[in-house]
Amino acid sequence: MAPAKRPGIILYNDPYGSERDFEEVLTPMEPIVSPAAYVPDGKHYAPVKHPGQSSISGGTRSGYGFEAHTLGGAFPDDDYEEASCIKRMLGSTLAQVLVGVVCGVAVGAIMSSTKASADVNELVSLPGKVFLRLLKLLVIPMVFACLTTGVVTIVQLGKVSAVGSRTVLYFIGMSTICAMLSLTVAMTLRSLQPHREFAPTKKPHASMHFMCSNNKYAQLVNDSAVSCNADAAGNMTQLELIDITGAVVRGAVAKVAVSDQITGIINSIIPNNIMDTFQQGVLMGVISFSLAFGTAAIQSAEADNSILLVVLTQFNSVFYFMITRLIDWSPLAVFSLVASSLGSQGSMISAIKHVGVLILCQIINFVTLQLVIYPCLLWLSTRKNPFDYMRQMLPCVAFAFGCASSLATLPVTLRCVESTREVSRSLLQFVVTIGCTVHMNGTAMMFPNTVVFLASTSSTDIEIGWVQMAIIVVVAVLGSIGVAPIPNAGLVMIFSVWSTAFPNDEFPTSFSYIVAIYWYIDRVNTFNNVVGDTYIARIIAEQVDETYETAMR
Repeated sequence: MAPAKRPGIILYNDPYGSERDFEEVLTPMEPIVSPAAYVPDGKHYAPVKHPGQSSISGGTRSGYGFEAHTLGGAFPDDDYEEASCIKRMLGSTLAQVLVGVVCGVAVGAIMSSTKASADVNELVSLPGKVFLRLLKLLVIPMVFACLTTGVVTIVQLGKVSAVGSRTVLYFIGMSTICAMLSLTVAMTLRSLQPHREFAPTKKPHASMHFMCSNNKYAQLVNDSAVSCNADAAGNMTQLELIDITGAVVRGAVAKVAVSDQITGIINSIIPNNIMDTFQQGVLMGVISFSLAFGTAAIQSAEADNSILLVVLTQFNSVFYFMITRLIDWSPLAVFSLVASSLGSQGSMISAIKHVGVLILCQIINFVTLQLVIYPCLLWLSTRKNPFDYMRQMLPCVAFAFGCASSLATLPVTLRCVESTREVSRSLLQFVVTIGCTVHMNGTAMMFPNTVVFLASTSSTDIEIGWVQMAIIVVVAVLGSIGVAPIPNAGLVMIFSVWSTAFPNDEFPTSFSYIVAIYWYIDRVNTFNNVVGDTYIARIIAEQVDETYETAMR
């Protein structure tokens, strides 16, 4: 008996139709623009109509806001191994990124052992820095486009309340669980940390930067001229501060109270000038404006007659296309970033000897979160093997470990979750985009761990009571929400958490050891942050019936 014919749906990157053979592999890492149905001749596809275009009679609206329909005729045989092709393609993408990580570790170890000069390290890091600058160039407008179009579709589906409430609940709940887990592990293993006074370390040189009236930083050009063109994450010139009068007793960041943190978060959520918010890259303000703009766009006009929605959809597709092409260079960028980061750590081995318990606590937290908490939550929600879903997230977590930035990893994260075909694109854009800025599970786990380490290695006997533990958990959750999703942003917040929990105690000198290995801590934090967003998106998709399969019905 001849094998039965089966219908099928293929996702492709051309919203207006294209010609492709069935043998051509369609990688799941390509952005989803519109679904298409097979045409009997086996060559052509019929594109699904976008909002604002004429719809096909008898079609049903899909979860993406497009008109879905099926054409009659013969379909490809079951011999077509689409699943195996997807796995091979995904494996190839993952292999390239992992090769970049391995090569970066090897080159970085050689640079560290040979004490490579700063010029060599700068040259090695150049491709990665250029890559991150290009990503940051596109991320802010992409966040606006993703959230605007995402909330439009969710409003159309009538699920704003369900999605929004679950998103907030899971984000705050998971951050609290992670902070409590970290505090429990750190307090349990505190006895392993020898209580002793750290030998005084050499006082580092105080440095400073000049900010110009245009909110840019001063930059020395050609060793003579001064230009005000450097941004906060760019190449501003670092000046050494010589403390002749002794006014600077010790270098430290300013204390930030809890009330100031809450006020700062509210001010960033509600900006007074949206153009300045976009220019300065204040993501909290961009997110709040995007959600309000998308909701107003769908409620102020009919979806089928709104030119604005068509423009927003195309705007989103353009940025997805640009970032997709840029991500093709991610293996080279990962190699550059890992190699330069390791190569600049001259005292890495010495620092690890002093903070072994700190690293042990982080490893226990990491294993518990990734292999126990997340899989159990996903299994309880979906009754499916959570490790199959986790395996498909490997490209984004590898990239996250390389660049240590949840924001820079956002495009890769979106593509990985999209490739699972288990979360609708509208929900994916809504949850993951917000999560990359406010759902920092790894950062929430870092704060209690580092604060307990500092208390255990302080020169004075510091008791951590129930009140201090409650303060640490609360401030850790608030701090994780307010931390920017960029490398080294959480390092400054450690002092804020310490000063809030122990306002009358001197900040321990052992903080220098945390700084020495923060390149590693930050990467593990980013790993946890990124994976947490993907799990929450999948769980919410199951609960609000927004998986890929249901969205295509």
